[in-house]
Amino acid sequence: MNLTRRQFLSITASAGLLLVGGVGIASSNKPRLPESFKETRLLMGSLANLTVISDDAQHAHTAVTAAFDRMQALEDIFSRFREHSQLSQLNAAGFLTDPDPALIEVLSRAVTYCQLTDGAFDVTIEPVHKLYREHARNNTLPAVADVENALGYVDFQAIEITAGRVGFKRAGMAVTLDGIAKGYIIDQGVAVLRGFGFDNVLVELGGDMNALGHPATRPWQIEIQHPVGSQTQLQPLVAMLNSAALATSGDYMYSFTADHRLHHILNPKSGISPLELTSASVIASTACDADALATSLMVMGSQRGLDLAKRLAGIEALLITKSGELHKTHGFPIDIV
Repeated sequence: MNLTRRQFLSITASAGLLLVGGVGIASSNKPRLPESFKETRLLMGSLANLTVISDDAQHAHTAVTAAFDRMQALEDIFSRFREHSQLSQLNAAGFLTDPDPALIEVLSRAVTYCQLTDGAFDVTIEPVHKLYREHARNNTLPAVADVENALGYVDFQAIEITAGRVGFKRAGMAVTLDGIAKGYIIDQGVAVLRGFGFDNVLVELGGDMNALGHPATRPWQIEIQHPVGSQTQLQPLVAMLNSAALATSGDYMYSFTADHRLHHILNPKSGISPLELTSASVIASTACDADALATSLMVMGSQRGLDLAKRLAGIEALLITKSGELHKTHGFPIDIV
């Protein structure tokens, strides 16, 4: 698994905060100034970074540990790489009894986005994804007939969800929650930190993030660089986040072809990757929503994607075409630096 799935995103917190172990920490007879406490771990096949602004190092450490514990527990539910995760059990058997409430919640929200996007977002795309992944191991692509056969198992309306059971109406179906579960895990990490009384935190996992409050006197600054191949705009874009979440999907993250024509984002109706956009960044109130919408807009394209973003309250979007053209909603907070 590539540990830098969002390799074109970097986090740059505002300057002026004391770093842990840095010079200039106030003496014992003066009030401690807030510091930036950051810890990194491997989670869901990506790097997770938790940052807390606090004047209490021990309390911050305790909170970050608790947040990671919660996030890692959710990995045991959602990871398709763990044989005994609840998601893996669901896909293997076609049903799961007594599912964790978190799995029910994420599956239910996923179905909502499937409906909202008219199937541009469809978590039952997993059989098609699996087909591409298997061929990628041998640097080959699946035959058109095989892709069409796998598409026969793609149908979000065939997901059954009750309080005590989740399952599929047809044998052979499977789901991937890669386009929504990481956002949910991020939100849960923020909830834990907030429960410890912290109002200024940033939780980032694989490039998706939820930023609560701010690190100093201005919002969190998130740098979004143009993907490889952009020709018209080489300067990075800086998004200002203040109690908001940001997620980005792009054709450069997991590609099946060297030219990025076929990549991990597949149109659930055709089984091939959309051709117009190279990336889609979405700002929302939760990382779960931003995650699902970023994937959706990549499939929908600039016109349909922006139309949807404009209809949804509290959603801002930035779409970049393969030629480097920018399309964004009016309120997407970027500055060129």
